[in-house]
Parts: sequence; C-alpha cells; structure tokens
Amino acid sequence: MAQYSHIILLVLNSVLRFSHSQDYPFRNVSLDWSVRVDDLISRLTPDEIIDQLAYGGGWDEGVTPSIVRLNIKPYSWATECLRGELNENSTGFLQAINLAATWNKNLLYAVGNATAYEVHGHFNAYQKQGKYGVHRGLSCFSPVINIMRHPLWGRNQETYGEDPYMSGVYASNYVRGLQGNHQRYLNTNGGCKHYDVHNGPENYPVSRFSFDAVVSEYDWRSTFLPQFKACVDAGVYSVMCSYNSINGLPACANEKLLKTILRDKMNFVGYVVSDANAIVNIVYEHNYTQTVADAALLALNNGVNLELAISLGDTAFLTLHDSYKLGKIENKTLTDRVRPLIYTRMRLGEFDPIEMNPYNQISVDIIQSDEHRNLALTAAIQSFVLLKNDQNVLPITNVDKFKQVLFLGPMSNNPIQQFGDYSPILDIFYTTTPLSGLQDLFCNVAWENACVDGNVCLNYNQNKTIDLLSKGEYDLIFLSLGTGQIIESEGSDRQTMNLPNYQQQLLDDTITYTSASRTTIILLLFSATPLQIQSAQQSKNIPCIIQLGFPAQETGLALRTALFIHDNKVSSKFGRLPYTWPVKIDDVPSITNYNMHGFTYRYYSNTTQPLYNFGHGLSYSIFSYHDLTTNLTDSTKVKAGDSVEIYFRVLNNGPYRSDEIVQVYVSIFPQNTSLITSKFQLVSFERLTDVSPNVHVLMSTIITKEQMAVYIDNKGFMIIPCSIKIYVGSHLPSQSNTNNEDLLTAQITIDDNEYFVGEYISYATNISPL
Repeated sequence: MAQYSHIILLVLNSVLRFSHSQDYPFRNVSLDWSVRVDDLISRLTPDEIIDQLAYGGGWDEGVTPSIVRLNIKPYSWATECLRGELNENSTGFLQAINLAATWNKNLLYAVGNATAYEVHGHFNAYQKQGKYGVHRGLSCFSPVINIMRHPLWGRNQETYGEDPYMSGVYASNYVRGLQGNHQRYLNTNGGCKHYDVHNGPENYPVSRFSFDAVVSEYDWRSTFLPQFKACVDAGVYSVMCSYNSINGLPACANEKLLKTILRDKMNFVGYVVSDANAIVNIVYEHNYTQTVADAALLALNNGVNLELAISLGDTAFLTLHDSYKLGKIENKTLTDRVRPLIYTRMRLGEFDPIEMNPYNQISVDIIQSDEHRNLALTAAIQSFVLLKNDQNVLPITNVDKFKQVLFLGPMSNNPIQQFGDYSPILDIFYTTTPLSGLQDLFCNVAWENACVDGNVCLNYNQNKTIDLLSKGEYDLIFLSLGTGQIIESEGSDRQTMNLPNYQQQLLDDTITYTSASRTTIILLLFSATPLQIQSAQQSKNIPCIIQLGFPAQETGLALRTALFIHDNKVSSKFGRLPYTWPVKIDDVPSITNYNMHGFTYRYYSNTTQPLYNFGHGLSYSIFSYHDLTTNLTDSTKVKAGDSVEIYFRVLNNGPYRSDEIVQVYVSIFPQNTSLITSKFQLVSFERLTDVSPNVHVLMSTIITKEQMAVYIDNKGFMIIPCSIKIYVGSHLPSQSNTNNEDLLTAQITIDDNEYFVGEYISYATNISPL
C-alpha cells in the first residue's frame, strides 16, 4: 500500500485545491458578472494575463494555458461558424452569399442558431474527452460582413452581398442566432469580421497582407462601417481586425478604428481579435514598425485584446512579457484587455456548475438531424435566383416528355466544389448534386463532365462533347458550370469574370450545336459572384439560367423541389441577387480603388447598364403593388428627425402559389446639390411566403431617420432640407426608366433646419418584419 501513498496524496491535494477554488468569488453564481470578472482578474499575475491575450489560436496547440492553481481549464478561441462548423462533420448549410440571396432575415437567425447548437454539441463532446484546439471552442469568427464591392474578390462568397443595410440586418440576425436567447448563458459568441475596409484584393494585383485601402471619410462611414455598427448594436461579443491598412494605418494597430470609432463612438464592449498573423504583418508586410515587439505594443495599446496567429513562432504578443518587465506596459492596460475575454468565458458558462447551463446538454446527435437537414434544404431552395425563363419553360410540369436527358458540365456531379469555402466536412451520405438529385426523374439519362480535370477545365474533351450535342437526340440538357472554391476563395481572387478556362468554350459549343426547337437547355451556375454569360442571356437556345451560388449538401434535392411540379402543386420559392451583375469587368473600376463611385447599385455608373441589377430575380408568378400611402398628416412634409410609416398592398396576379421579395428603396435629393448621396438606398425588404393566386397582402414598414440622413464631412450624419423619393416593388428602380411604372412611388420633403443623427450610424435600425 505504501507504494501508492504518493498517488493518494496527489489526488487528495487536487480534491482540496478544487474544493477551495469553489469558494472564490469568481465562481459564486449569486454575484454580479462584473464582481466575478474583477475577482478572477485580480488573482492573475501579469504573465498569466499576457498568456491569456497571446494564445488566440490558429494552430492546433494554440489554446489559452490552463491556470491549475485556480482550476481554470484551457480555452479554444478559434472556431469558424460561417454556416456550420468548419472542419467538423456538421450539417452543410449553404454559403453566406446564398443566405443573402434568400432575402429572408428569419433564415439567417435560424441557420445561425442551428450552427450554434452543432458547435456546442461538438464542444460538449470534446470537453468530455479533455480535448482542446482549433475549432473546439464556442467563440465564432463569424459572420463576415464586408461589402461585396468587386466581382473578382475571392471572399465575396463569405459576405452578405453589396448593400450595407442588408448586411447589417443579416449580421444582426445571424449574431442573435449564434448567441441564443437564454437570459444567462450564450450558446456561442459571435464575431463580426473583417474590420475594416477589407473588400479585396486577396492576392491580385497586390497582397491583402500589405494592401493599404485609401478611403474617403464619406465612403468609410456610408458604406464600410454601418453594418459593423449594426453588429455592435445586436450585442456581438467580438470583432476581428483585418489585414489591410486604412489610409496608411494597419487595421490591428489603428487607434481611430479600434478605439475612437469602435469603442468610443459605437460603444463596443467586447473583445477585438486580430486576424491570423495580422500583428506580425505590421512589421513584415506593412513595414510600419521596426520590431515585432513594437508591433505587439502598438496593437495592445490601440485596442487588440486577443492575438490570432498561425504558429507559436508568429505570436507577437509573447513579446509583451519582456515589454512588461521593461516597464512599457501599465497594469491597467493588461486588466482592461483581458476583462472582455474573461467576461465572455463567464457568459459561456465556463465558471458555473455544468448542470446550470442547458446548452451543456446538447449532444452530437443534433448534427444532421432531420430538423437541420430540412432547414438546409429550405434555405437552399430559397437561395436559387432565376435569371432567365423564356417561354415559361419552368416549372417543368411533365417529365415524361423528356425522353433523353443529358447532364453536362463539370459541376453536374461535383459535390466538393458546390459547397464553397469555409464549409463543414462534406458527408456524401447527405449530399446531393444535380445529377444525383434529379436523374431518377427521367427514363434515359446520360452524364458527361466534358472537362476532364473538373471545373478548372484546362482539359476540355471538345470532340466528344460536340459529337454528343450534334446527334440532336437530347430533349433536355442540364448544363452545370461555375467556379467552386478551387477558383474563388480566401487568398485567391479571380482575374477575369470569364467562366474558368475552357468552360466558356463548352458554353459556346452547347449553344452552337443544339437546336432550340429540339432541345431545352437549363444553365445552372455555381459561383459566388457574376460570370461572363452575356452570350447565354442573349441566346434563344438557352431559355433558362439559374444562379445557384454554393448551396452545399442539399443542392440536388433543392433543385428537384424548385424546378418541377409535384403532385400537381407548385410553389415558386426563388430568391433575388444580393449584388449587381455587370455585363463585363470593364464596367467596374479597379479592385484597388476604394472610391465607391462606379461600385454597387448605390453608385453604379450612369453610362453602363448591368446584365442583372441588384435585387433581380424572376418568379413563376406575377405580383403587383397597390395603394401606397403614408402616416403623414400633411401628405408630403416630414419633420426632421421623425420617421415615416408607409402602407401598401401586394397582389399575386399569377397562376402559382409563390414567394415574393418586397423591396423598398429611397433616393435623397438635397437642396444643396454639391453634397454626395447614393443614387438609391435599400431601406426595407421582406420575403412573403406562399402567397396564393389572387390574394392581397397588406403591408407596412418604417423609414427611419437614419435612413433619411446624409453624411457630411465634419458634421456627421445629418437630416437636411431635401426631397426624398420612395420606391416600392419587386426590383431596384431603373436609372434609364424614370417612370418605373411597375413600382409604387411617393415623394416627401424635409425643409427644416439641419438635424444631427449621429457620427456613426447603422441603416439597419429597422430590422423587424414588414
């Protein structure tokens, strides 16, 4: 027995130490959060605090060190939750740009919430195993709310499109979904990124690691900051500072960005985490400081709470140990920086008894549950955008008339590339493609990739393809083309809008060697952003074009639901574009130009017409809008600072039950014509679901003071003497057709003195349903 005495003593000491730790005030659940946080911080040494700031993750062992004497475990900060947990066997929800295409704010909440439950299920399993590391925590580096400003940017797919109001609405809902609605505990915590003015390039024509975004104060506050203000207003716990510089100052060392704007003006109280290696890049890419130690001090003093690095050797904050010993860091700075980190971990339930937190009961059984797969399917269906439907070829009412069907192209059966970037691990058991999802509907099916090397398509089997098409034996061809994350992704910008390599030739050959009288062609596009497809839009041989984005695991089943009538029933569920689709890349300024003139529908050039406008998308049905009125006693006058409520009716005039995307825009015309304003601004949107034929829907929405304000240098956002035109309908107002006869319009005027709204505002204050 004596040989075991030392082991027994160790166990007893551990038990006593654990028991004693329960008496610390930071573990007393009856105390206020602030008291508990202050108590825990008071028990940490400066070196322990620095380690808590330095180990934000980014590599497998990059977790915060445990503090054994306080019975504090390691913590994993680096988890990606863009639409399902990255690098885990999780439900494969559709890509973020697809979520934007649904124009359904409730779906954003639902997918965020489902993602959080799956993340927490993984976390609980790892905790039981005592495992820590990247993607094993509860703190999400999501959502991405950068503006989709240029069609070639590789990370467009991770965004919510090009509009700051829409991005703000989506960010608010996704963050609330991630964080949950428990009064005491977070399910996970959200983290909005990348802050800020980080909208390309990735690697072409210059590197994102050294790029300096030169931006005017007007564009910065009117386009690149509002969605972050919405994120902060939604209660997000984290913001990630970006790789780039802004007007010469690296974002992760930028006092104006991190202190003045984020904390002082937007009242952010959470933690700022650096993008991976962004702090060492201050030295090696931006050449802004001479040493890594200087970069770490600059980032710390200007507001960074947590460093994310790619490896231990890249962790700049470890130099803070020596800087502290040299007297370069005040104790208050350390305690201020660690406070929101400790508070976040407390709200995630780390220092409370396990049984108190209901989220600790979530198991991995929730992953790929029927509920989550159905949500993924519903969302995918609503994200498809019907760009073209000549002669109402869709929906397909009779599959029997298509005796011979060909699935053609590199995206016909390419499950990995239909997921897009930042996805969970593909589970082939739950994944369907156009081929696997549709082939059993038809008697005779052929499949030809045409591109031997997949969607890169440097090796195109043209002779075989032409031979197949020239026979004229196919009644229906599903032509599936696109990019995939092998073409566009983080770190990889596209250099043209063209279809990848020989895919353009495949499209041309399909048009040339088929007959519209014999063969129906449905073009399915898998890409996050616009492609050069003007030839398809103009061709009579291609009656149907559908932008699918990256719908992930439910692609095939979603197509099956969207394109065909089942049991003599059909419901049109298509989405709308959350971005402008140029005819050609020359219609858009350079990706390195951050003057917004010429970018997005808000500032698009008057001399060019897009192939498809922001908000474009067709339906199987037809809707009309009626009886626009306001709550104004005087039919046109608005007092500066007041909101305006509008009312109208929507009628389904078509033959099918259908969803409708209601869009409300304003144009502001200042009396002072020298002021800069956007051409149009989306101020409200709503997705109506399953409206039956001949049914009216009564609607109302509020146009807020923030949405009527204009940014003026040295003044802020002001309501000024102006006229404001309101547009209500199913699409963006046309610049070339000033009548916009299918839209409801109204005009209001403000002739009061100037009214101050704020220095930094969110357009997304009106996020409740219409």
